[in-house]
Amino acid sequence: MPRQRWLVAVLAISALSVACDKKKKDDPKTDPTTAEKGGDKKDPAVAPKTPTGAQSDLGLIPVDSEAVFGVNWTQLGSSPLWKKFVEPEMAKDKDFVKNMELFKERCGFDPMTSVKSMSIGMKNLDGDKPNGVMVLTGPDKAKTLACADKWNDEAAKEGVTIKKDGDIVILSHKDGSAALTFLGNDRLLVVIGDNATVDGVKTAAKGGSTLSTSPAFVDMYGKINKSDSAWFLMNGNSKIFEQAAQMGLRPKAVFGSVNVTDGMSADVRARLESEAKATETVTNFKGQLQAMASMFDKLDLTNEGPDVRLSAAASLEKIEKLAKFMTGGGM
Repeated sequence: MPRQRWLVAVLAISALSVACDKKKKDDPKTDPTTAEKGGDKKDPAVAPKTPTGAQSDLGLIPVDSEAVFGVNWTQLGSSPLWKKFVEPEMAKDKDFVKNMELFKERCGFDPMTSVKSMSIGMKNLDGDKPNGVMVLTGPDKAKTLACADKWNDEAAKEGVTIKKDGDIVILSHKDGSAALTFLGNDRLLVVIGDNATVDGVKTAAKGGSTLSTSPAFVDMYGKINKSDSAWFLMNGNSKIFEQAAQMGLRPKAVFGSVNVTDGMSADVRARLESEAKATETVTNFKGQLQAMASMFDKLDLTNEGPDVRLSAAASLEKIEKLAKFMTGGGM
């Protein structure tokens, strides 16, 4: 199932999950503002107090995730580089354009712009059906609820089976499953893969064994610029690093961020086994990077303790030249 159709389906079917949640909100006994005044508290397994920002999402992403990503969709989608390179390619996809126009006509909002930010934790990346958790900020409960019924038939046409258990929705397809529920007015929790069950969603919503409990992750996360367009952290034990291991370089983790505006910049680190190994790696590779320096506005390789740090930046003009070079068009 194309990923854009999954997005449409998730946004549409998520409306079913808020029907019960909306009823609870209208009940003063379960309104969080009333609870602070002595009313009953909400069940944290289903409707915890909504935190804000990327830091809060760490309490929902499993600690055994092989790769963790964060995307600032609002910043990314408004960047000149996105509009110049990505939007034209999306416009060429006739099925994508058709689905987006149909969604906007029926639901009255654009699913591509409704998502403001996203945090994702995934594992089993080398398999056909990876597992993970997504936290999306932005989808509006009321608007999603209003158009839910209009998309039930469309979901069935896509081969999607929908089951509802209270305020949790299980969405199944031959290519995989997703279980979802809203945690607030504009915060959606989605569990993907083997744990896409009612119990899986409840466990994810409680938190517990999550990234926020890992000192190593918190340390590396603190070195990432979360305000950039996208940030990431990948566990060195993941099989995707096996090729690097064959070359004698197996990092404990690779992490950093990429910022997209009218140009592009990146700040990426690889954490190695020791400071000595990091120093050796910089010495071995710095010459190769210097040979490429003219293609960038900035290209530097240094080490900070056990971390090898790559800093790069390129203007739109240099990105265009670099893309031409990489596709065989020469400089």
